[in-house]
Amino acid sequence: MGIFSGCVPAPTPQISLGGIVGGVRANSTVHAVVDKEYGAKPINYTNSIRAYFSTKIARGNLSTYKYGKPKRAYKRKGLAYGGDIAWKGWLVETSIATPTRTGRLLTPKPYMVLFSGEQIVEHILGYSHKLLIKVDK
Repeated sequence: MGIFSGCVPAPTPQISLGGIVGGVRANSTVHAVVDKEYGAKPINYTNSIRAYFSTKIARGNLSTYKYGKPKRAYKRKGLAYGGDIAWKGWLVETSIATPTRTGRLLTPKPYMVLFSGEQIVEHILGYSHKLLIKVDK
């Protein structure tokens, strides 16, 4: 009786939006939530927001960030444009405290960051806007 031993290559894992497909990810609880109307919910939004604002505001890479949970939202065009929907996706409310040159933190400024999937579309100063409607409260 003989034993045959051969090298069988393991299947190559394929990276997808929701993680690794065809491979094993230990203790994985990250799943992409895809809404038919609003698209994929951003998973890595904290790093995306930090990288985005590091180029948009002074000392953005040294600032202190607080993040809300992603919410479904849409933005209308102005009434002059018929009030149609201009954007539909996910919104993350963020507050950013920027340090001064001496190191003292200024009062945090509120921002709404609009996402389409993992891509930042726009940011709006404040937590309300006349043309922006939050679906999730």
